[in-house]
Amino acid sequence: MKKISEFYSIIKNSTNSNSFEEIAWVGLGQGLNVILSLIIIKIISQMGPNDYGVYALIITISAFLGLLFGAFQQGFIRFYYDYQKEVKDGIYVNLFYKFLSLSASILSLIIFITSLVANNFINNYSLFFFLIAGVMIVSTKVSELFNSWFNILRHRKTNTILLSSEKGLIIICFFVLLFSNALTLYNVIIFISLSTIVMILIKIIVFNKYVKKPEIISKTEVSIQQKKMRKRILLYATPFLIWAVAGWLQLNGEKWIINGFLSVKVVGVYAIMMAIVNALVVIPTNVINEFAQPIIFKNYSDLKNLEDINKGYLYINIIMVSVFVLTIFSTVITYFFAKQLITIISSKEYSGYWYLLPLLTFGTGLFYLGQTQTILGLALDKPKKYLLPKILIGVLAVLFNLFFIKTFGLNGVAYTIILIGFLYVIHISLINRKIESVFYKNIK
Repeated sequence: MKKISEFYSIIKNSTNSNSFEEIAWVGLGQGLNVILSLIIIKIISQMGPNDYGVYALIITISAFLGLLFGAFQQGFIRFYYDYQKEVKDGIYVNLFYKFLSLSASILSLIIFITSLVANNFINNYSLFFFLIAGVMIVSTKVSELFNSWFNILRHRKTNTILLSSEKGLIIICFFVLLFSNALTLYNVIIFISLSTIVMILIKIIVFNKYVKKPEIISKTEVSIQQKKMRKRILLYATPFLIWAVAGWLQLNGEKWIINGFLSVKVVGVYAIMMAIVNALVVIPTNVINEFAQPIIFKNYSDLKNLEDINKGYLYINIIMVSVFVLTIFSTVITYFFAKQLITIISSKEYSGYWYLLPLLTFGTGLFYLGQTQTILGLALDKPKKYLLPKILIGVLAVLFNLFFIKTFGLNGVAYTIILIGFLYVIHISLINRKIESVFYKNIK
């Protein structure tokens, strides 16, 4: 009863008209994001399972790049409020732009070289195809970085409007292609790239209005400050870079294994089912976490303030319960309506393995429940504590998929995802217990 009373007291004291408005905009943004994403999938799935399978394989590369970008973005998210308290947030944002410029330049060079190499080994697609695919991959990830920044700054309304506008623009382009009988893989990639680049320019303009300009100090002092910031972010981000490789193997490597053992058409069928899982579990979980992380990290910005720490810990527990409930709800929905959901967002051509959808949903939900638990270690500046489970899960996912897919076909992916989800959430729970124990022992 005491804990329930404390919970009610904290929620009551932490909520006001502004926080309710934030929640409303996050909810609206979540709903629009899911609906617009499903409309996009519905349209491009009309290319057929083979082309959609190729598109899904390209997206796996985009996902890998997103994980790499995300590693550094986690650092920018974690320490923003620390530097805001020190009135150094302008210098901090300026460092982000330097990171963005450098990484975009390096990636552009990598795209060009990779495209030349791929063009010599893969005869089915032209050099232009590889180049535009690379542009799409990089532009979508850069755009997502700004989405994260608007969340850090807690401009939820702006983020919702810009994200919805971006997807809306893509949908308009796709409808034009669809009605002019020009919906090909080439054109889909070109129009995603162009739409995203336009929205990046708009996001930069809006973002600059919200953030402070660098504080007026000497260039030498700025350089010294940013050097310290870079070192802090790099130390914090290093585990995430290792996570990126392991995470990609666990979340995207199976598509390449399916392509190797089965076919690109089956990749397309599987990708449609995972798009539904993404809409029901992954996107809502990410939105919940993105909404809560700035609030949690703000409470953990002073690790000596036990009252704020306890409040932040309560928020972590709230979002963990939310993700678990979401997982159960989504699993029930997919159990009863799997075939209908697949047909609604694509066509009957993709519904051959409909019975796997609830298994994929439940297993993915377990994994993201484990991901949500890691916020505790991130808030306490202990990301390295999660290196072992991340690496272990990445390696096991590949091994399990190789064995299960070869033995059971596409069914094997579902077995792997459920098994990996259970192992991951249990391992993270054990690590968090140890982190909590050490922290409270040291603070006394």
